[in-house]
Amino acid sequence: MLQQVELYTALSKAEQNNLFTKLAEVYEALPNTSCTGCATCCNWGSPPAFFIEYLNLYKYIRDNQRSEWQGIVKKSAEYFYLELVDPNQKCPFLNDDKKCSVYEVRPFSCRSYGLLSKKDFETGNRGLQQLAKKLKEDYDLVIPQEIIDYEIPWCDKVTSDVGSYMAKSTLAGYAAQIGTLDCYYFPQDLVDQEGSLLPYPIHLANTVLSTGARARKIKIMKQYTEGSRELLDGILNKALDFQF
Repeated sequence: MLQQVELYTALSKAEQNNLFTKLAEVYEALPNTSCTGCATCCNWGSPPAFFIEYLNLYKYIRDNQRSEWQGIVKKSAEYFYLELVDPNQKCPFLNDDKKCSVYEVRPFSCRSYGLLSKKDFETGNRGLQQLAKKLKEDYDLVIPQEIIDYEIPWCDKVTSDVGSYMAKSTLAGYAAQIGTLDCYYFPQDLVDQEGSLLPYPIHLANTVLSTGARARKIKIMKQYTEGSRELLDGILNKALDFQF
């Protein structure tokens, strides 16, 4: 969405308008949760985050994880290119010990996971069937069926300090409050259409990668499905020079 210079303007606007404080207030309204730490919800894909949440993440990584910058950039850029063609892709912020490396600034979608009853929890159709069909027709690019069919499972291993599930409408209301913060940066109709809601690594890749590099996504995916990482690895090596 934004390159680095514009991103720092966005960070300044967030500070000037107390957007991070308002975001924290929404987070604090949610029940505290705990789980067994199986990381099933993190092992495939990365949950969506509002743009203001991404700014919160970016600031956290910049200020607290300097020694991990290159690893974060590499994993996020790789996720950007391969999420639709590599079934082994998982959230780039999941450590080898199944811990979230950015737990303090995890997005609303992570914080609210497990707060709905099984009846209310609906992943819905991600629309990948149509996308896969279009990619095949337009580029002869085949998306693995296991990626097309995957849905985040409902989990009964999450417990909250209120001891009961939340109403779906209540959670939607909290999400809408965060969406309102994104309206400081984007038109209301774009936010309403979830246009500012992207996984953290996609947000970061949009900052780190040049327009030309992002435009090569289809070509890189196709190369990968044919067994080559030549173009991908070249772009990743350049991305490692990024400074937060």
